[in-house]
Amino acid sequence: MVITSILKLKWGFIRDPIYNYIPFIKEVEGRIIDTPYVQRLRRIHQLQIAHYIYPGADHKRFQHSLGVMHLAGLFSEHLLSTAVALEGENVLEGFSLQELIEASRIAGLLHDVGHGPYSHSFEDSVLLKSDVLKKEGLNDHEKVGVALIKYTDLGSLIDKIGKEYGFDNLYDLVLKLLEHYNPTYPNIIKLLQKVVKNWIYPADIMDFLIRDSYYAGTKEYGTIDYYRLIFYSYPYKDLIVLDEKNINTLRSFLQSRQYMFETVYLHPICRSFEHTIQLMLSHAKEALDLEGRVLSIKEGKPERYLELDDYSILYMIRSLNNNSEDVKKAKQYAEDIINRRKRWKPVGKPYEISLPAHNAPFFYKFGDPAIAAKEIMRVLREHLIDRGFKEFVDDFWIDHNMRRTLPALPYPLHFIHLARKLEGTIKIVDGIPLSKILEDAGLQPKITYTVYGPINILKDFEKRKALEEIIHNVFIEVFGTTPGVTM
Repeated sequence: MVITSILKLKWGFIRDPIYNYIPFIKEVEGRIIDTPYVQRLRRIHQLQIAHYIYPGADHKRFQHSLGVMHLAGLFSEHLLSTAVALEGENVLEGFSLQELIEASRIAGLLHDVGHGPYSHSFEDSVLLKSDVLKKEGLNDHEKVGVALIKYTDLGSLIDKIGKEYGFDNLYDLVLKLLEHYNPTYPNIIKLLQKVVKNWIYPADIMDFLIRDSYYAGTKEYGTIDYYRLIFYSYPYKDLIVLDEKNINTLRSFLQSRQYMFETVYLHPICRSFEHTIQLMLSHAKEALDLEGRVLSIKEGKPERYLELDDYSILYMIRSLNNNSEDVKKAKQYAEDIINRRKRWKPVGKPYEISLPAHNAPFFYKFGDPAIAAKEIMRVLREHLIDRGFKEFVDDFWIDHNMRRTLPALPYPLHFIHLARKLEGTIKIVDGIPLSKILEDAGLQPKITYTVYGPINILKDFEKRKALEEIIHNVFIEVFGTTPGVTM
């Protein structure tokens, strides 16, 4: 790396099953890695509950964060060095090359530091459901992560380290790279945001696909040529453009991503247990003051939030003395998780809507997938009551693959620029929608709705057949077409 030849700092190496070795600067990244904020990620599973289906998928967000740091360093150094070679130092807009690379690495290391216990389940059941947290700008894990840097000694440490080693803008750069997209930011910042997370193949997604497939044992879906994706990408203003010769590498990446979501991330048992976790957290929310623990971060008192991880939350819930109905239910769900007791399974076939479909009746009628899910549930309740299943109505729920916390679709409506690297310049030669690339790869991106029902009544063959018929009719009533027919 360029940065190693310029800075006279001590480098260490972490053995890693994916990259063999992950280099890190001991005086800079090493001090951040050793903070409670990052070490806590050792106690949060990368795949929430997937190890209940794939026993090897027991890896944690700590390993993933190190991997993202590594890839973000490679990616940012390549793009920035290319930009400087083509346009000179002015393209860096006043920042130093080394400082931008280091900020990208630290942003990669800290991109998941805001996650709560069971990651996206905590986000779904606590962060996204709270009007108070929304008002305070703490309603997703990325915003919580930014708050942990802004309002605690983690940010002070980054600022101190930066000033010690000549990275005077390090604190501000890390924050900007982790914050949500802002069109007023300099082009160089918007470019590096894409390196870490805001892109089709950022360091975050490349690492989790390779790493998750390795640990899940589904290695056939994780054969991503990340070196070629990185080194055949070029900077163009605030865009990452792809060498025209590299389209097959991107196609392979998109195939891996879709197969991993269909096979691992959206596995019905995974989704069933994640729903159990969400219910557990929802019922324990008040007793454990989960909102208050998040809010305490902005008061500079993150300790109560840092207590929360995949292991401590179960202990806290089981130790509650409160005898309220909510706590009783939370404890029941906690026992289900501990003893791997499944409560739900899919009923009938899912309903699939092929994309791209901006002009399809679906979008005119519903606007977005969440509104359609509510309508499915409303109609389903009516049918269940009419057919004698009134007592089980509250045990059914709707899942779909376009939840905010589950970005299953690989940006099918995104547009990618293809380029050619010429002497002294990058020339845009073509552009292609990702939906076309997916189509050429034999993949059809889609919105999928699945109805889950209680296992105890689905064991009865007659009831199961009746429920499958009900759900089939509900889909026809809501969408106006038979399941399996493209809208």
